[in-house]
Amino acid sequence: MLQAPLTARIVAVHVAEGDRVQAGQPLVVLEAMKMEHIIAAPFAGVVAELSARAGGQASAGALLARVEADAAEQENA
Repeated sequence: MLQAPLTARIVAVHVAEGDRVQAGQPLVVLEAMKMEHIIAAPFAGVVAELSARAGGQASAGALLARVEADAAEQENA
């Protein structure tokens, strides 16, 4: 579960639900206090849920996306 670390404006969403992602891949870009914050995939998997919408606002702690790990990732955890 990827959450907004602070209240911010969502400036970009680089994925859609169902997309396969790699560890470290940028998913969402937030902007707060004139600084960009990149929310990246913590591991390889599939975007199972996406709440972030470009141009929207995110409150601190709000769900942005949920990534389900690939089977190989789950075996290594």
